Amino acid sequence: MLWQVLFARCFHADVNALAAALLVLAVWLIYAADRVLDAWNETSRLPRHEFYRRYWRLVAPVWATVFAITGWLAWTRLSRALFERGVLLLAAVGIYFAVVHLLPRRVRCEWPKEIAVAVLFALGASLAAWGHVRSAEDFETIFLFSCLCWINCLAISQWEERQIVCPIGAAAMCVAVAAVILLYHHRPVLSGAETASALAFVLLDRGRDRLSRDALRVLADVALLSPVFFLPLAGTLM
Repeated sequence: MLWQVLFARCFHADVNALAAALLVLAVWLIYAADRVLDAWNETSRLPRHEFYRRYWRLVAPVWATVFAITGWLAWTRLSRALFERGVLLLAAVGIYFAVVHLLPRRVRCEWPKEIAVAVLFALGASLAAWGHVRSAEDFETIFLFSCLCWINCLAISQWEERQIVCPIGAAAMCVAVAAVILLYHHRPVLSGAETASALAFVLLDRGRDRLSRDALRVLADVALLSPVFFLPLAGTLM
């Protein structure tokens, strides 16, 4: 939601409380459905999967109710343009679910799940600003944010398994440098937010051996809260 508001302000797009609330609900619906299907199909014993494995019967009616309310509000209250973008993104999410949960395991193992999640998350957070994307720098802000989302997913996966396949710190540093070089003169606020989050991942990666898995998982999400510090500037510096 913080990134949604930051993108909207920097791109001069309209985001009201309803759009922000619908984004929160949509993210929870996707997350909960993904966890329930993971719990049914996988043998993972991570706490988040175990929770949904135990309580999916309680979660299911809540999920259905939230889905119905979210769909009704989107249909009746959102602008036509924003609703149509949301339907396109919903179709992409449907393809993601089909690939991850219905295709054979050997295919799923080759599927770049973290990249798919990152792209969908970045597109969802910037959904309200799509109609105001004009320049290459505008596209680059969304692309670099998707890179941060990818780093977030990959870092959580690697840090939980204590198995380093991709150097998180190096990838995050590349995003930080790219944000400064490509965006500073055209989108200074978004450049600052993305650089700050990238550097937070660099610091976390350097100190990962001194932190517990639970702490690393939480802090990996905290690293993406940089808009808190840059939103006050969004009205004056775009």
